[in-house]
Amino acid sequence: MDKYRSQLEGTLGIQAEAETRQELSIDRNSDPSLESKVKDSTKDLKELNEEKRRSARRKEFIMAELLQTERTYVKDLDICIKVFLEEMRNHNNIPPGIQGKESIIFGNIEDIRNFHRDVFLKELEKYETMPEDVGHCFVTWALKFDMYVKYCKNKPESNSLLVQHGGTCFEELQKKHRVEHPIAAYLIKPVQRITKYQLLLKDLQSCCDEGQGEIKDGLEVMLNVPKKANDALHLSLLEGCDISLDELGEVILQDTLHVWDPKQLIRKGRERHCFLFELYLVFSKEVKDSSGKAKYIYKNKLMTSELGVTEHIEGDECKFAVWTGRAPISDFRIVLKASSLDSKQHWVKKLREVIQETYFSSALPLSLPKSPAKLKAGSQRSSRDLEDSTSLDESVENLDRGSLASFGSGNTTDSDKTGGVE
Repeated sequence: MDKYRSQLEGTLGIQAEAETRQELSIDRNSDPSLESKVKDSTKDLKELNEEKRRSARRKEFIMAELLQTERTYVKDLDICIKVFLEEMRNHNNIPPGIQGKESIIFGNIEDIRNFHRDVFLKELEKYETMPEDVGHCFVTWALKFDMYVKYCKNKPESNSLLVQHGGTCFEELQKKHRVEHPIAAYLIKPVQRITKYQLLLKDLQSCCDEGQGEIKDGLEVMLNVPKKANDALHLSLLEGCDISLDELGEVILQDTLHVWDPKQLIRKGRERHCFLFELYLVFSKEVKDSSGKAKYIYKNKLMTSELGVTEHIEGDECKFAVWTGRAPISDFRIVLKASSLDSKQHWVKKLREVIQETYFSSALPLSLPKSPAKLKAGSQRSSRDLEDSTSLDESVENLDRGSLASFGSGNTTDSDKTGGVE
């Protein structure tokens, strides 16, 4: 009977399954930690999935907050324009000190409102289910955010005008229309909005794996807005410069530095507010008028095409130097001291970038040599072609040697004409 049973089990494959189970049991018993490893792996997988779920929920929450606050922002701008700006335009009982000065008090707030209401809010809504890609929206419309630079630059004058001449006019308008906040609270909204974008994008960046690059780029756009506004505000205080502010272009870097000029008889550093542009490094002195308002009086400028930079000055890690000529000798060297090592390194980095860009743009020949393929067979290049080629080769060689003055403007620098930056 057992014989027939064995044959039947063999035919049905039952015996094979039993043997397999026995083998598995033996394998499991051969590695006592296997079951523990399987449990740990399962636990890790569950934790990973839970972390992803939490991250996804957080992204949804941040995106919802971005959209909700954007809609509220547009409504607040609408209130400011309808309750205060339009009433001021049409109201008769406006204090004389602010009559006709809507553009100063409100700046370009209407342009900002129109952009957010008609364009940006709708663009943000497209990313409601794709928060990891919303950085693309900020990068795409980056140039439009330059209107905030204009608004922020105007804000101090707006504040001053309201404090001096606003009186109770706007308080009465607030009561008349039963709006929640005074005019000052609405006028600060655009400044606060940029800060809010920065915070939300930082939060998104912390919980996004995919698309982090675009979120980072979008954050960079928002971080750059207050910097550009601050630079523009400081530049507007510069007086007496022999080049118009429009010609100077956009400020790359500006800060107050201590400056030691080689022509100074007294070896004490002077405070100078310095502006770095693409073509010039400008020195100015801060003074205050009778009302206590600060301004910058132009002192001197150096052409970046004629500058070299020395990063390390013995005895002080915050000092660096700029110099003209073929070598950083003391007679042509201006020592500068930043407020911190980070600030000094930032100045050195930006100066080198500007010098290099200016140098290469001036080093390129106005007319490129003709291609040898266009010359007659067997003929040599013309003497002009050889001169152009040699000129470019020499300029690159000079760059390797650290000489920048040899290729650039041949004009005498202002420091040579006026005796430094005193």
